[in-house]
Amino acid sequence: MKDKKTKHVLQWHITHKCNLRCSHCYQDEYGAGLSFDELEKLFYQYLHFCEKNGFRGHINFTGGEPLISEHLFPLMELCDKHKITYGLLTNGTMIDNEMADRLGTLHGLSFVQVSIDGTEQTHDSVRGSGNFQKALNGLRLIKVHGIQTMAAFTCHKRNYTELKKVIRIVRKNRIDRFWADRLIPMGSSCEDALSTEEYRSIIKLLTREHGRKHFFSDTDVHLNRSLQFLEGGNCYYQCAAGKTLLTLLADGTLLPCRRLPIPIGSCLEENMTELCENSSLIKELSEQRIPEKCLPCPHAELCRGGAKCLTYALTGDFRGKDVNCYYRY
Repeated sequence: MKDKKTKHVLQWHITHKCNLRCSHCYQDEYGAGLSFDELEKLFYQYLHFCEKNGFRGHINFTGGEPLISEHLFPLMELCDKHKITYGLLTNGTMIDNEMADRLGTLHGLSFVQVSIDGTEQTHDSVRGSGNFQKALNGLRLIKVHGIQTMAAFTCHKRNYTELKKVIRIVRKNRIDRFWADRLIPMGSSCEDALSTEEYRSIIKLLTREHGRKHFFSDTDVHLNRSLQFLEGGNCYYQCAAGKTLLTLLADGTLLPCRRLPIPIGSCLEENMTELCENSSLIKELSEQRIPEKCLPCPHAELCRGGAKCLTYALTGDFRGKDVNCYYRY
C-alpha cells in the first residue's frame, strides 16, 4: 500500500567543494564541509523531524558537486537502511561507467538530475569547455541502469531563447524528464533575471511542448512551476519552502529553500526539530498567506502568490506577489 504521509523534501548540500566554477552559481565558497560523524548526526535529526511531524522524508543530495564527497555513498546507504528515498543533483561530469554502475546498485535512488544550461556552446560558456557532452553522457549512462533521468534548465536572459533547442536535445537523448524554471538572482546575477514577457514566452512554449507527442521519445516536459496556469496545463504551483521543503547547507545552516536564503539557524548548534518549532519564519511560510495584491484574483487560493524566492530576490520581501505575474483580474 502506498504511504499516505505527506512527502517532505530536504535539499542537502553535503559539500561546497566542486570541480567546476559556473558563472551563475549561488556558491560563494568551496570548503570541504563536515565530517561523516557530523553528517550522520544531521541525518538522524532529519529522521526525527519527519517522524515527529508525520512526514514521509526524501533527501536530494547536492553540493557543490556531491560526487566529489567521500561521504555521499555512506549517506545514501544510510537512507537505504532507514527506507528514505533520495535523489542526486549533479553537474554530471563525474559520471563515468564505474560511477554509473555504483549508483545502479542503490535501492532508494529515485532520480539523477543533471543541469543543462543551453546548447553546447552556451552550456560550455557557463560551465567550461567539454562539459556539455560530459553532462549528456552522464545522463545516458545513468539511464542504462533504469534510474530516472532528469535534465534541469535554468532560464535567464542569456539562454532562454534556446529552450526549444534544449528540449529537442533532451528528447533526442531520451531523457525521462525535463525541468525548466527561472534564474533566481543573487547579487550581480540580477541583470540576468527574466522580464515578465520573457518568462511568459517560456511558459507558453513549455505548455505547447508538454502536450506535443513524439513517437521516438516519451520525455516528460514537466509543468509544475509558478504561474504555469496562466498559459494552460491546469497546473497550480504553491511554494513549499519551510512547509514541505527545507535546505541544509554544508556548514549545517538550515534554510527554508536554497533559493530563499534566509537562515533559520544552525543544526550543529540546535536540533532541526527545535529550530523549526521555534522559528517565526517557518511558522509564517507554513501558513502560506496570500499576498494582499493577489486577493482579488480568482486563482489566489490555488497559486498563493507564486514564487516567494524571486519576489524576495528582487524586492527584499517574500510576502509580495510573484513579480512576473501578468494576470489581470
